[in-house]
Amino acid sequence: MKSPIGLALATSTFLALGLSTPVFADDVEVYFNHPVNTPAVQANLETKIVDLIDSANSTLHMAVYDLDLAGIATAMVNAKNRGVDVKFITDEDNVGEENAEALSILDNGDVPWIDDTANGSAGSKIQHNKFIIVDDATVLTGSTNFTQSGIHGDLNSNGELISSGNDNHIVIIQSSQLAAVFSQQFDIMWGDGPGGATDSLFGLGKPDHQIETIYTDNDNIRIDVQFTPQSPTVYSGSSLENLINYVNAATSRIYLAQFVISAQDIADAMELRHDAGVDVKGIGDSSFFYRYFSEFQDMRGVAELNNNGEYETDSFTGTVNNIWENPADVRVANMDGGDKWHHKYFLIDNIVITGSHNASGAASFGNDENIVVIHDHQTAAEFQGHFDLAFCLAGSNSSSCQPQLFEGGTWEGVTFTGAEVTTVMDMVNNASLTQLDIDAAMNKRAAENIIANRPITSMDQLAAVPYVGGAAMQDLKDFIPSW
Repeated sequence: MKSPIGLALATSTFLALGLSTPVFADDVEVYFNHPVNTPAVQANLETKIVDLIDSANSTLHMAVYDLDLAGIATAMVNAKNRGVDVKFITDEDNVGEENAEALSILDNGDVPWIDDTANGSAGSKIQHNKFIIVDDATVLTGSTNFTQSGIHGDLNSNGELISSGNDNHIVIIQSSQLAAVFSQQFDIMWGDGPGGATDSLFGLGKPDHQIETIYTDNDNIRIDVQFTPQSPTVYSGSSLENLINYVNAATSRIYLAQFVISAQDIADAMELRHDAGVDVKGIGDSSFFYRYFSEFQDMRGVAELNNNGEYETDSFTGTVNNIWENPADVRVANMDGGDKWHHKYFLIDNIVITGSHNASGAASFGNDENIVVIHDHQTAAEFQGHFDLAFCLAGSNSSSCQPQLFEGGTWEGVTFTGAEVTTVMDMVNNASLTQLDIDAAMNKRAAENIIANRPITSMDQLAAVPYVGGAAMQDLKDFIPSW
């Protein structure tokens, strides 16, 4: 039983602003489609996407690189039928074959859509965004293409599932400011829409978008946002430069989960922080990891030559290849069959960088992409819960890795089984104040303190939270069947 729009807290922000009582709300929600450790949440991403579409009352604007799921297309038609302004943008490369059914559903339902040839061109480099804007208030983005393989897994000729799906995530952010920034970009790409003048702008035809800082509606969580591409002749202010700035500011950790990392400049910046004592770890996809232009090779201290027997030179910045003398622990993701490790996130100290943007020059200087940078310790803890398990599974002793399991026991006089502890950990890290205070009938001070102490990783830590005594523990246990 999860709140529909997200869960996060920025108590420190409110204290910094001089507010005596934090405001508890649900501004950032994160979901992964593969197993995780707490406080991360595994979920059916298609269901979460459909739930968000179903929540739209006035506007539903979507820019998605690849859509082939009929259920999502049907939800879009249903939204239009209840009076919602629905618009859809995709990439020209994904308008046929496996995409035909979903697009036919949109056509039959009179949902207007365009691709990146609407400007009269043969198409931009790629329209690679994967975002939804709902009611000028909520934004969904992340690594996930809205496809069978991207979420659920591949099917054989008999329609049977034969893999687990590409490893992906989504974030749902409640912020009218963020929605306004995304809407501006959407409108630039949309132009006059289907059949209008060729005034849609994609790729380098769009105005350059410099990074902006906005805040969420309730928790006042800082979000930095930028859209690409920028001109390859202008480095200053580019998404590449800004990614490097976040890396340069790292003091404790840089964890990267990247389908593609080919930007030499980012790798060079990470090496400097690694040599200065920052913990650098990485997970990549097998289809890219060992290529000569993969920066994972540099990071592991391996020199790969290209087909001409030459070392790599970054094709966008001209930066020469640089093999790390002090290699980092970077690993190939453990995936089923043809599934891909498709994430595009950095976990740097307590910020998360996500969106559609791979760590590449093409993403910075060629494609239509987005980056969102979430400055929030709870969100960072959720991504760490995903990264830690995946990193273990990618190691040499992967058979010993399991999603975090909890032992049962007695806390504050209340006994829990291991399964009950697992549910309680999910509950205390993801429930809203209303759910804890009202639905679970918990003492409000206990509920507030639980939220303020997130992430909570053990029952011992939970029992140490002020006002969490026997009565609160019993309330949590009683609420398990309803969660």
